[in-house]
Amino acid sequence: MKTKVFFIAPLALLLFLSEVKAIDVSSSKKTVRKVRAIDKSALIAEVTRNLEYDFAKASIRNAYYDNLNKLVKLVIEDDYVVSLRGHADSIGKYKPNWVLSEKRALAVKNYLVSKGVKKDRVVAIPYGSTIPIATNKTPEGRQKNRRVEIRLKEINK
Repeated sequence: MKTKVFFIAPLALLLFLSEVKAIDVSSSKKTVRKVRAIDKSALIAEVTRNLEYDFAKASIRNAYYDNLNKLVKLVIEDDYVVSLRGHADSIGKYKPNWVLSEKRALAVKNYLVSKGVKKDRVVAIPYGSTIPIATNKTPEGRQKNRRVEIRLKEINK
């Protein structure tokens, strides 16, 4: 009888500990997934902020390159497509603003492609001054309207 207890007790303890480890590993994986999802959401929010431009300019400001580099990494590693929507303020005529908004969106597209994003994963769309997000009556509002909006869509496999 003592030999049965001697073999069964350690075996039960071993099974119990293996179950505990399995639960710990499983729950830690879920926690890691949740943390990664939160981190990824924060990263997406960060890299999809509007890029603002100087008056009548299409060149990307130096302050945006870090986020654009993060965007490149995200698009390549996680299979996203990118929509770049160029905008202008309402100062000036319709057609030149349309062309300027296209140049802004294309400048961002060209940068992403130069860093390794496939050209067919990025679309640049001009909107001119047709969709303001702020008033065009103040300098601050016009500044917000001179922008490129970045939108991501995950590719379903």
